[in-house]
Amino acid sequence: MSPSAEPAGDSTRAAQQRRVAFESLRERTDELELIISGISLLALLALPGWLFEHWARLEVHAAGQRHLLISLAFQLASGLSMTLAGAFLLHLAVRAYWVGLIGLKAAFPAGIRWDAIRSVGPITRDYHRRTVVDLDATIDAADQAASIVFALVSLVALSVLWIGALLSVLTLLAMGLARLFGWEAEPAGGIGAYAFVLLSLGIVFPTLLLDSAWLARVRPTPIATWRRRLVESLVRLQRLLFAQRLVLPVQLSLESNLPRWTFSAVFLLLITCTLVLGSVQEKAVRQFALIASYDYFADADADDGLRSAHYESLRSSAHDALSRVPLIPSDLVADGHLRLFLPYLPDRDNAVLRQRCAKSAERAQRQSCLAGLWQVTIDATPVDLAGFVLAERRDIGQRGLQGYLSLAGLAPGRHELRVGWNSGASAEAKPIEYRIPFWFSPPYQQDLAPVSR
Repeated sequence: MSPSAEPAGDSTRAAQQRRVAFESLRERTDELELIISGISLLALLALPGWLFEHWARLEVHAAGQRHLLISLAFQLASGLSMTLAGAFLLHLAVRAYWVGLIGLKAAFPAGIRWDAIRSVGPITRDYHRRTVVDLDATIDAADQAASIVFALVSLVALSVLWIGALLSVLTLLAMGLARLFGWEAEPAGGIGAYAFVLLSLGIVFPTLLLDSAWLARVRPTPIATWRRRLVESLVRLQRLLFAQRLVLPVQLSLESNLPRWTFSAVFLLLITCTLVLGSVQEKAVRQFALIASYDYFADADADDGLRSAHYESLRSSAHDALSRVPLIPSDLVADGHLRLFLPYLPDRDNAVLRQRCAKSAERAQRQSCLAGLWQVTIDATPVDLAGFVLAERRDIGQRGLQGYLSLAGLAPGRHELRVGWNSGASAEAKPIEYRIPFWFSPPYQQDLAPVSR
């Protein structure tokens, strides 16, 4: 044997030993996949509700870029958890099918006995005999499909989490620089998102253009030195920015072993589901019913009727969590005064308040600015908001203005409280009007103070 043959034999034996090691590991990965999928599925099914609860509690206090950052984090995390839960559920289903096939193979080693089938005729039996694969091939296909789904789950999770973290870091960095140099925080916060888009466009697209696989097949030409160096530099930047050291082993293995475009289509589908499901959950909570047939009672009709979100005694912590509207204690009022809470929502109100007063103004002036956002009437009679005070309601997790409207002189029965926000029609936001009906039952043996209107 020549000296050059010895290294080749050593490398072959090393490769065989390595393959044996991988095969021995493979005998255990199926059990690990089932354990990881089962535990992860249980956690992921509960995660969207937990995320929504904390997001609803946090986003009401934020405005501008902070509000956008919190909402983006919720949508990515919630969408990713639901996408991964669906993928793990599919993985468990395929693995369960695989386990059933193995048990069937152990019970009936001969597989399908075509001559013993009596439920179909000879033509159908011959057709199935030509087209139906045997148990061994089905077991291998199910095993491969489960492994591919499990690998795709890790790839999607890594990609979405890394992109979300990178976008958050860039946004926070821009906001930190704005605070350091005294710039406007809100416009500067958008720089983070713009920087992420520019990085993607400036690194990924030039690489695709300069090193196009399609162009190389259509017009094979020698690669210039400058072009090779430029593409390699861009690829190095991609490895730093997009965690390709973790992603590429999985991505390229799947892409090179699956049918053409199958990997790209499935991967993009999972990413799209991740981005869409979070916003779908938010919209679903705002709706009264996802599937409804209220042909004679549309959603707009409730604006002139009774909505539980306006009454503290009727609010639902789950369905009214995103209804940040003026509140009264109940639809039935049996006291001489009616408590009214007007919420202060930074993401909605700050843009209008900046036009009316500065943040450094005196407390009384800031309170007057807040009160200037609202106009209140009872049965078309204006109500003076001068007596309202700044209120922090930790029971509902909001801050705003709260006052007590005198009901002296009102007749028993139905009355309508109308609350208008930004009725001055500021260019920054569209005015909103709330109609809150209530039923007044005057207290007995009580002198009511004159109505303050």
